[in-house]
Amino acid sequence: MTDTQNQSDYGRALHAEPRLQTVVNVVDALATLARPTDALCSSCIWEHLVKPMIVPLIGWERGYLPQSAKDPAPGENSWRPVSAAELLGSEERRTPATTETEKWLRSSEAWNGFVGPLLKRLEVMDPGNGHGIGPVDSAA
Repeated sequence: MTDTQNQSDYGRALHAEPRLQTVVNVVDALATLARPTDALCSSCIWEHLVKPMIVPLIGWERGYLPQSAKDPAPGENSWRPVSAAELLGSEERRTPATTETEKWLRSSEAWNGFVGPLLKRLEVMDPGNGHGIGPVDSAA
């Protein structure tokens, strides 16, 4: 995929799903506030901050209804067998995609088009000061 196509898909994703702008704002804020001496591991930011914000908005997980955790029954063991039917039951909870834009937002093309440029920005922000997010411990 070309950079022009990535930028086009990036803009299309932002236009189609305005909530993605919040993710961009978070990345912008990190880029502005981080000092060159801070640990700003791009993988940590991606895995623990950015990806959880993006997953419900674009790509394969889009369209599933949020699900609350069930309270365990008194005395219920937290480890229990799960049937295949129970695992596959969540498939029915997906809202149908009724527009071409919605179908595109659920595609790998949309995911790659939005995530690719964002990952590049995160990698550029990473000063290479180690794993984690925050000030580098100078006592170590």
